This record gives sequence, C-alpha cells and structure tokens, in this order.
Amino acid sequence: MPAPAAALDNGLARTPPMGWNSWYTARCDVTEEDVLRNAHGLVDSGMAALGYDYVNVDGCWEALERDQNGELAANPQTFPSGMAALGRAIHAMGLRFGIYTSAGFTICVHPQPGSWDHFKKDMRTFARWKVDYVKVDWCSPPHGSDPRKVYPRVARAAARSGRTMLVTVSTPGFKKPWRWAGRYGNSWRISADADGTWGGVTRSLDADAPLSSYAEPGSWNDPDMLQVGSRVLSADEERAHFSLWGMLAAPLLEGYDIPSLPFDSLAVLKNTDVIRVDQDARGVQGRRIRKRNGVEVWVKPLVNGAVAVAVLNRSGRARSVKVRLSKVPGLPSSADGYVAKELWRKERLVLAADAALRAFVPKHGVAMWRVRRAP
Repeated sequence: MPAPAAALDNGLARTPPMGWNSWYTARCDVTEEDVLRNAHGLVDSGMAALGYDYVNVDGCWEALERDQNGELAANPQTFPSGMAALGRAIHAMGLRFGIYTSAGFTICVHPQPGSWDHFKKDMRTFARWKVDYVKVDWCSPPHGSDPRKVYPRVARAAARSGRTMLVTVSTPGFKKPWRWAGRYGNSWRISADADGTWGGVTRSLDADAPLSSYAEPGSWNDPDMLQVGSRVLSADEERAHFSLWGMLAAPLLEGYDIPSLPFDSLAVLKNTDVIRVDQDARGVQGRRIRKRNGVEVWVKPLVNGAVAVAVLNRSGRARSVKVRLSKVPGLPSSADGYVAKELWRKERLVLAADAALRAFVPKHGVAMWRVRRAP
C-alpha cells in the first residue's frame, strides 16, 4: 500500500471535526432560518458542549450570479442577512462557521456558481466572512480536469486568504483522494453519499475499511455525514452506525434537523464514550480484523494502551458473539487481567487475561467496549 500523503500542517483538525451540516436536513432548500435553528439546536441540546461546534452550510446558499465585484453572494431570498452576518451569529453562540463551494464552474446538480477561476477571490471572501471550514466539492470542472492538480490551487488560495480555515476535499472517492488529499485538506470524502439508509452506511463503511493507514491527526478519511435521525435507520442501526464512525475516527457531522430529532437519536449522538473513542488523541483509525458469517470485529488503539473493540452484526438475525482478549491486536499483555466497559449498556467488567468479551448482538446492531489493563 502506498504511503499516505504528508499531512497538511495548519494546526487544525487534530481530532476529527464535529458539528452539523445542512445537506440532508434541507438539501437545496436551505435557508438562513434552517441554519440558525440548528446552531441553536447544537447549544440547547448539549451537543455543542460535547464538541459538536461546526455549523456548516452546504450547497445552494449562493445567489445565481456573482455580484458586481465578481464575488460570491448569498441568495437574498433565503439568506437575507448575508453570510458575514450569519457567521457573526454563529460565532456569538460559541460555534464555528462552515461554508460550501465547488471547484468547478457550478455547484453539484444545481446552477449556482462554483469557484473555478476564482479560487483566490473566493477564499479571500470566505476569510472576510470569518469562515472556519470550507467544503470544496468536485462538480462541473472543465472536461479532463484532474483533482490532483486542481486542489493544490485551492489549498494555496486558502493558505493565502488571511485566515486559517479547515478545507475538506470532497471528491467522493474520485482519483483515490486518500493517496494525495492530505496535502491539500484536513479531510476528504472517500465514497458516495450514504443517503440515510443502512445500505448507504455499510457501503461507506466498506469503502473506508482498507484506508486506516491514511488517517492521522490533521488528516481524516470522511465516509459521509452522520445519518442518525434519518427516520429510515432502526434504533440498532443508528447505534451501529455511530459506533463504527467512532471506530473509523470519522468526522462527526450530524446531517439531520437537530431540534426535531427523536430523543433516542439524540441520545445516540450524545454517547460520550463513543465520542471519546472517535476523538482519541492518538488519532488512529480502527481496522476490521475479522469478517465471518455477517459478523465483523473492529479494533482501534487508543491512548495509554487502551483499545476499543466493536462487534458489528450485519446478518439478518441476532447473534451471540465473543472476542478473545488474547486475539485483540495492540492490547498489552496483562497478568492481572483487564477492565472492559461496554459503551452502550455502560457495564463495567473485570476480566482474566484469557477471558473473552461476550455479547448478544441484534441484527444490524453493535456491541462496543473500551478495554484496558487492570490497575
């Protein structure tokens, strides 16, 4: 496997970014009101206090034409206050402001202008608006364009904008961005949209599974936004999805309307033990170490010699599973045994050195533990 690209050294995203993105909530009908409602939702729900602090406006915030100075402008009907004022309102809540553009002539699927031939101007505009996060999509570039040659221009424009901004390379896996995008962005999309379904979640999971060596602090594989609250996933699927994004050290950007989330979905997003695994300072992406009869075992090394272990049941029926501690890669040997905490049931176990983690896992469900040597 080729060596990962050198990480972008801008001091940002030392752990995976967390927050909210507007796309699945409102798609191209996004409004200023939608964004502010969800910003308040992050604060009022307690999510902001747990680290969800980016408020990212996805595509369709733009007017159909640039202004008289050739600069991007907000759609005056849907964002009447303008983007600088929106950013000020978001910052006043103690949150960070994210925005979207495309590297091509237009944004994806819609006619609003992209940033092709305007990278310097647009990044300076975003900097003037006090943007903290820029999602740069790959739609409508000139025929034959190579993103490996275009995103360096994007990165230079961002670096010279006058403001340090997190940039994400959003090519949905085109040209294998994990091999090169770490030089130009703090994260990169590795697959198509998950689109709120279990099939979409598992496709993204499988796309990310072989890419663990490319992730590190400041540079993250992004398998798409969180699908918790889609109203399509079951409760077990939501817990499994959130657990596996934690194991992947994936960005945790909620995709759905926060104020209207069911209580159980909100509880998934606020599981501090799983968030802690995702945000672990060691910055290692977990690996799938076993796949048999629809049951998978994932392992993620953590700080201080701890290890996260997740068992995912992708089969169509509940399964009894066990994982022998002696078979867990990276778990230090311990004559005194281990302490394990199951991160959904919150059970604490003291286990002998030759013991196993055991669980009864529902279909499309998960069991997840944090394991460390006994003191």
